[in-house]
Amino acid sequence: MYEFEEQRWRLYALLSVIAIFVLVLAVRLFDIQVLQNARYSALAKKEHWREEVIPARRGTIFDASGHELATSVEFESLYAITNQITNPEKIASALAPIVNVPEADLLARLAVRQTAPVLLKALVPTEEAEAVRKLRIGEVYFDTTFKRAYPEGNIAGQLLGLVGRDYQGLTGIEAAFDADLAGKPGSLLAERDTGGDEIALSPSQYSQPHDGADVVLTIDRYVQRVAERELGNAVKKHRAAGGTIVVMEPSTGAILAIANRPTFAFDDPNLFAPNKIGLYKNPAVADAWEPGSIFKIVTMAAGLDARAVTPDESFNNTGSFAYAGGVVRNVITRLGPETMAQVLQRSSNIGASYVSTKLGAERFYRYVSAFGFGQPTGIEIPGEATGIVRTPRTGNWYPFDLAANSFGQGISVTPIQMVAAVSAAVNGGTLMRPYVVKEVIGKNEKNGRRVYQPTILRQVISPTTSQTLVKMLVSAVEVVEGGQVRMARVPDYQVGGKTGTAQIPTNQGYTSADTIASFVGFGPADEARFVALIKLDSPQDSPWGETTAAPAFKNVAEQLFAYMRVPPAKAQYRDGNLAGAVSVTRTGSP
Repeated sequence: MYEFEEQRWRLYALLSVIAIFVLVLAVRLFDIQVLQNARYSALAKKEHWREEVIPARRGTIFDASGHELATSVEFESLYAITNQITNPEKIASALAPIVNVPEADLLARLAVRQTAPVLLKALVPTEEAEAVRKLRIGEVYFDTTFKRAYPEGNIAGQLLGLVGRDYQGLTGIEAAFDADLAGKPGSLLAERDTGGDEIALSPSQYSQPHDGADVVLTIDRYVQRVAERELGNAVKKHRAAGGTIVVMEPSTGAILAIANRPTFAFDDPNLFAPNKIGLYKNPAVADAWEPGSIFKIVTMAAGLDARAVTPDESFNNTGSFAYAGGVVRNVITRLGPETMAQVLQRSSNIGASYVSTKLGAERFYRYVSAFGFGQPTGIEIPGEATGIVRTPRTGNWYPFDLAANSFGQGISVTPIQMVAAVSAAVNGGTLMRPYVVKEVIGKNEKNGRRVYQPTILRQVISPTTSQTLVKMLVSAVEVVEGGQVRMARVPDYQVGGKTGTAQIPTNQGYTSADTIASFVGFGPADEARFVALIKLDSPQDSPWGETTAAPAFKNVAEQLFAYMRVPPAKAQYRDGNLAGAVSVTRTGSP
């Protein structure tokens, strides 16, 4: 009897344990299947379903003639879903010899447990990708990516700009037009098999990507190459710290070339290193400098237009010009009578000061503002500087500034401002807004075509004044005095222009040890097809714009005349007299 009771007690105990387990299991199943149904359904769906982002192709950047400057090439990148991997060693061992990545590196990446995909290798070649697919590893997959390519090589780098690793524009046109170029990515939500491939008959949700718009620039690739080549040669020859060349079509404001040195190369493996950041900006629009004597073009244009002076008006150059507590002197002194035409020919600081003081501060700075200085031009390149123009209304102006500013000292401008102003001076007096984007061509109705037209800002000087100034600037290049050789002269063609040699301001005043040499010119003289600015920073073998920047302009102009098929011209001069300065005889067909 006792044994029977003991056996029954043991049976009851066993049944109780089983009941407890059943109860716990039932509670757990109730919790999973009822209370947490939504959570575990989502986990199961995530296990079998995967949403794949389908990237949009970034738009292409073209030059004005339709040549690709920056485009997108499609690649595949290999990713892993590491939180689903149970045997990373096996996967790493299988993948390493195929994708040519060390097994230890792959294992380290596969060991990272995270919900976000882990990149195993970017830009996988096609043959490697096919070999990986044959392994049918469900935890790894390919995602289509794009890489920026540059069919014309490393030209116009600071203008085109950079695209970051996230495929967004960082600088230049890539940044300014990122909303157009980037497009809109799509997506694919689909059920996957054990190999990670989409199940064909399973329902799926597909959102189509919209490729980015194309951007067509006003840049001409040939002119750009000429500008970059001649700038590089000039910087190297004169051991300059850097430089800029800007070429503009004066009748429209279209920028044909923007070249800078130093610059970067798109194929530089260390392109995003911290020491390269300073190269990303575009000095042609972002850096201002005191222009020196090329600013005399603006001063003379203002004086002529306001009828404060005439081309043949002369004053007595005594070797110095005292004004408002300061004294202006010339680098090369020629005493005696000096006409306004000779002021430009000889680059006379005293003559420029004479013109500005006859104008007076109010009229002088009104013209300076009308030519666009002290304000952005509105060009489509990010980071544009405004320059610095002090006036009697700004509060930090001194009366002697009127004289100093007349020859480009104590005033700062950007290369793009200077080119636009000179273009206005020689283009009938009409200031055009410089622009570098010709059109944006969208790929769908929501992102349609936008065409950028030449924009007239204002009439700065009269057409008559412009014609007179053109003659004077031609004489500044063509007229020879005292055996001086004009380095900007182009055989068989007639060009105009002006040299500049600017001292560099420091905390202790201006230094003569360093200069910024420049030349701004145009051609042909009777109907300018281009205006070109050459700027060289700190040339070491010579400080003068005449011997460093002017020859570079000549080289650029010769090639542009040939490229633009401008027929030669013959100009007649009589001892520097302006009467025949733009008397042109054409040879050949237009």
